[in-house]
Amino acid sequence: MTDADGSGMSAVTKATRVLECLAEAGELTAAELAANLGEPITTVYRMLGNLESIGWVERGERKGAPVRLGIDLVALGHAVETSLDLRAAARLSLARLAEETAETAYLCVPDGQRGVCIERVDGKYTRTAELTIGGSLPLHQGAGPKAILAFSPADVRDNYLRALRGSQSNPITEPEAVKLERELDAIREAGAVQSDGDITPGVFSVAAPVVDHRGQVIASITLSALNARDDARHREFVQLVRREAAAISTTLGHHDADH
Repeated sequence: MTDADGSGMSAVTKATRVLECLAEAGELTAAELAANLGEPITTVYRMLGNLESIGWVERGERKGAPVRLGIDLVALGHAVETSLDLRAAARLSLARLAEETAETAYLCVPDGQRGVCIERVDGKYTRTAELTIGGSLPLHQGAGPKAILAFSPADVRDNYLRALRGSQSNPITEPEAVKLERELDAIREAGAVQSDGDITPGVFSVAAPVVDHRGQVIASITLSALNARDDARHREFVQLVRREAAAISTTLGHHDADH
């Protein structure tokens, strides 16, 4: 992709250079940016207009109409940083779960009304889980997504249930909604989700929530195995998953590990 000015430099590359200059300087006018980049000021104005329209730059406070990095870009950067921190913090716990149990452990994060797997460590003997990396499920299905929904604030749960009731493609009945509400209450009381073949027949999964420094649920970790019909092992899974979820939460700055 090239710009109409024939420079051969892609619009994305130019926009990146603009953002890098602003990140280093704090605030710059269009003229200052043009001088730094070696670009015509008309090109810089065009790029700034595009970047401002998506919230990546905003007007600064100095005289001369300077611009600076926009709050939306700052928020995006924080989200990326948080995601990287979360995956790094979770990787050790997932590996520890897989090593201790020889089963599969994975990390889920919310994405709208779905839970998405963003990290996974396969077990030694079985490679089974409800989700592969990049896979997703509705928040009311599967242990990992359901843990996120159950421990989310009440208004988030209510809005999700309302959306399910009004779904055009696959609405749930009122008795089903009431049953789901009760299940979510029971999950919060227990501190973890236990799923026995709900998604994959013969697979038992346990999931617990991960919370950040504000106490908000941002993820869940899940341990999945072939169902051995061993209640003692299932109870062990619950304790292990809750332990590792608390460890990740503590690493992310949450002070009350018993969440």
